[in-house]
Amino acid sequence: MQLTATMTLVIGLALAFAMTGYPRALQEPIRLWVRGLLLLPFSFVLFALRGQIPDWVSIVVANTILVVAFALFMQALRAFNGRSKPSIALVALIGVTVVGEILLTYVWPTLNGRIGLLSTVIATMLLIGVHAIYRKPEAITRPEHMVATMLLIGVAILVVRAIVTPDTHLAVLTMSTPMQGVVFTYASLMPVIASSGFLLMCGERLNKDLARLATLDPLTGIFNRRTMAELAHKAVAASKRHGRALSLLVLDIDHFKRINDQFGHEAGDLALRRVVDLIRGELRESDLFARIGGEEFAVILPEADEASASAMAERVRLRLFNAGFAISGWPVELQVSIGVGSLGPEISDLETLFRHTDRAMYAAKRTGRNRVVSVSQLAAMAPEPGGQAHPDAP
Repeated sequence: MQLTATMTLVIGLALAFAMTGYPRALQEPIRLWVRGLLLLPFSFVLFALRGQIPDWVSIVVANTILVVAFALFMQALRAFNGRSKPSIALVALIGVTVVGEILLTYVWPTLNGRIGLLSTVIATMLLIGVHAIYRKPEAITRPEHMVATMLLIGVAILVVRAIVTPDTHLAVLTMSTPMQGVVFTYASLMPVIASSGFLLMCGERLNKDLARLATLDPLTGIFNRRTMAELAHKAVAASKRHGRALSLLVLDIDHFKRINDQFGHEAGDLALRRVVDLIRGELRESDLFARIGGEEFAVILPEADEASASAMAERVRLRLFNAGFAISGWPVELQVSIGVGSLGPEISDLETLFRHTDRAMYAAKRTGRNRVVSVSQLAAMAPEPGGQAHPDAP
């Protein structure tokens, strides 16, 4: 028991030092887990001193500390999946433990009752932890399966323990029985294995977050320019390989500079998010959507020819125009100029597709904004005086 207490304390201190290297979102669940690890050894020590110290310390206080430690572990799992608010069920179980231990130690003394109470409380907490792991919509990682399995093993052991423990007044931790050997083994391994699994969970989350930062635009949550280029090259290659249509939309918000100048950059950020949300509502799951500039976006439309892509672009334009947007109570129109291009005999690679579609978007700006222009329409339009220039539309 002393070795288990020492190992648990060392693991807790190691995690406490390692916690500072994790982002803030992960520090709270790690902090809760560390608190549980630092509390657990105290309950082990008090259990080992049963018979040498008063019963209210070695029984009531020790069991309460044990339950609080497990509650912290389970709350850490909840916080890991975004539920940072303390669980009412966990708090209630702590209260039940305190009251129950007092009653079953001094009012109706019964060892079986205390074991049954403690086993039920901790098993319920472990199930709360398992639910916290499996309730999230994302795929469950291998470390999460590892922790959940460890918790479920604990539930099974506690249920069997509550059933087979003999009616005796000996201190439970001094009983030499096969069941108690199983309990000792689990109590020794659980902090090590579960903590290792939890640390791996945090590592997986950190890697996933870093990958997300590398691929997504931090403001809008859609792909960034670099990721779009990689995915677009693959989409074009697949389209050419299978002989399927592919189109590109290049969109630029009209008068965006005016929003920033009049209402500030925070309002501009809100407008960008609003535009992204509205555009998403018109896209298919297979479409690739990215922010490629300050107020400029691109959409790759697999298996869409120029006509169907132009129809989608028009739906996007109308959706934005009709949606409206209010900043501090002031109505703001959301208008967008959209260029549409498609792969074809004269446009056979991504660079050419982007260049021609970009020109179509500039033509939409030049001819009045808030409109859709396709690459096929460019030939019929008068060239811009002085050559092509990026319109810095106010």
